[in-house]
Amino acid sequence: MKLAWLTDPHLNFLDPKRRLQFYQTLPNDIDAIAISGDIAEANVLSLILHEMGDSFKKPIYFVLGNHDYYRGQIVEVRELVGLLTNNHPLLFWLNACDPITLDNEVLLVGVDGWADGRYGDYVNSYAVINDSRMITELFQQKILGRFQLLEKMQQLADEDAHGLYEKLCVAAKQNPRKIIVITHVPPFKEAARHEGKVSSDDYLPFFSSKVTGEVLTRFAIENPAIDILTLCGHTHDGCTYQALDNLTVRVGKAEYNQPYVQGTIDSETLVFMPK
Repeated sequence: MKLAWLTDPHLNFLDPKRRLQFYQTLPNDIDAIAISGDIAEANVLSLILHEMGDSFKKPIYFVLGNHDYYRGQIVEVRELVGLLTNNHPLLFWLNACDPITLDNEVLLVGVDGWADGRYGDYVNSYAVINDSRMITELFQQKILGRFQLLEKMQQLADEDAHGLYEKLCVAAKQNPRKIIVITHVPPFKEAARHEGKVSSDDYLPFFSSKVTGEVLTRFAIENPAIDILTLCGHTHDGCTYQALDNLTVRVGKAEYNQPYVQGTIDSETLVFMPK
């Protein structure tokens, strides 16, 4: 199976005509689409997901990024997306899916993932990130205090990371050769980059998820015969990081107002072909 990989398209920045033009740029020879988050914002997310499903006419396997929750509440967004994907045959929100078989002995799993403040220097960081203004639950905690916000960030990140480990363990019981993991936030600080360099200690707390990296590392060590490719975004700065012999992380590059396909991935070989 050949997957087209997208990340951080931020389609809410485009009018319907430009979105349609973008949909038409997908390669014709793909079998499915994988999206590692930041598709739109909460107020238009369902509309755009539905639009994508109807336009692509291919299975769409996706996770949500932080921007997908902007202008909304996490609980309500999850309920809406869960309902939408239950009723659209081509939309698969990986948070709500069991491991998906792509090819013989090749599985796909995913969770949204959240920055967890554990890398860098959260306590002394001067960085101000819009998440705590634009996502209701994070805004409520920020009002209470900086450490209440951190606690909420870590709660969200830990819940998704725990869910990812459970999905990986279920997948391992099927004896796959390869697993593709989709998540939004880079799981290692080495993969959280800005302008080609690892992000500063001020920004790392908001652009990496240490707990997700720990889960991936644990699973990779426990299952050395399984090759794991993790696809993510969030930083808008592309890179490839080889965390372990059997654990590769790819972060996609992105620009606002200029969505594009990162490339295609052969699920049998995990070979990535940039567009």
